[in-house]
Amino acid sequence: MPSSRLSRRELLQVSSLAAVPLVTARKRKATGPQKDKLGTSFGAAQRGLRYKGLFMHAWDLRDDGIDEVMGWIRDSGLDTMCMAGTYHSGWFVHPHNLKHRVFMTEGSVCYFHPHAALYRGTRLRPVVSKVSAQTDWFAEASKRLERFGLRMVSWTVGAHNTRLGLAHPEHTIRNVYGDSLPHALCPADDDVREYLKAICRDLATNYAMWALQLESFGWGVLAHGHHHQRDLTSLTALEQELAAMCFCPSCVRKAGAAGVDAGKAREVVKGVLDATFREAPDRPKGHPRSMQEMEARSAELKKFNAWREQVPVSLVGEIKSAALKGTACRILLQEGYDTELARVTDGFACWVYGKRPAESLEVCRAARAACPPDWDGELQCYVRLGMGVPANEAELRAIVEAVRDGGCNGLNFYNRSEAPPKMLGWVKSALAGI
Repeated sequence: MPSSRLSRRELLQVSSLAAVPLVTARKRKATGPQKDKLGTSFGAAQRGLRYKGLFMHAWDLRDDGIDEVMGWIRDSGLDTMCMAGTYHSGWFVHPHNLKHRVFMTEGSVCYFHPHAALYRGTRLRPVVSKVSAQTDWFAEASKRLERFGLRMVSWTVGAHNTRLGLAHPEHTIRNVYGDSLPHALCPADDDVREYLKAICRDLATNYAMWALQLESFGWGVLAHGHHHQRDLTSLTALEQELAAMCFCPSCVRKAGAAGVDAGKAREVVKGVLDATFREAPDRPKGHPRSMQEMEARSAELKKFNAWREQVPVSLVGEIKSAALKGTACRILLQEGYDTELARVTDGFACWVYGKRPAESLEVCRAARAACPPDWDGELQCYVRLGMGVPANEAELRAIVEAVRDGGCNGLNFYNRSEAPPKMLGWVKSALAGI
């Protein structure tokens, strides 16, 4: 999950997509009010929260009972279960799980049963979690959605996949030194793109899926929380970005086809990083402090970055037009409104982790203000249940009201597995009458 606002260059590693055609975005055509399976009107005139979701995992259903969990979701006033379809590694405290209290995920596995025919076009294949080996929890949830009056969204982690990156380093991001970022598949690589599209197609066509919420469908970042990850050089945010820029054969070839000399851009990036490592803990005189400063010095780097920004938008566009073709499945992104991405997706998001009601109101107002007045897509706000905020039931209610009053039309609580049980118990009263 995202924890801070990232640039589009980092985007989609945190939240959802990545791809980029240099096409001027056009306003979406008004199509009039629509209704989803719950009968909710999605017209522009509607106000309030039309999406009330909960981030969760397949192990919630396995360990606590699928009927019990789905019944609790419904009875709490929620209407959407946002369950991880693919997920990365993690070491978590689960304060109310009936089987354990601490839990290590398998890492970079899927929690549904893949349909092999969809992956014939790529060398990359999903690995099924042990949690779902005997039971396809997405299929079981699909059977029960109508009974419980819920809809299902797949929280889908894409290019952040250490398992596949270690097995197939030729498909990972390669920096200026040729080093592989094992946790980050390259979104410009054709096999990676076909794999990600197949995952999305599988989920959208074989399950009762209302939407795919995409995370990490773009360029990966350097600092990504590996075990005992260290950096005694103290790289700045810019230097970390440079150290994660991909110059793999696919990127060099595709950038060249677009008229961009990736070799010249690489020389600029390598020069700055070489100086960083040579002079640390100091930096040489005139050392750049921002990408904008570097682009002002190198037209080829600016062109290379412009090409990179198109990679995610084009990927998401291909998912929308090809992978989801013939389905009603939506695409939701974990980032703020973006004009180009709005052409190929159905929703954006903001988040108020650790923020009190007044701050939450301002975050949501800013997120809404960034959207065109006539845009009628999904604008979610993520509300974390944990780490001291909200401090009590009344404060959670005030945060929910701030989300609504700030102009968001949906919210997603994060997350069922890790939230203290008392906080989960506050959800029902926080949503009552909203």
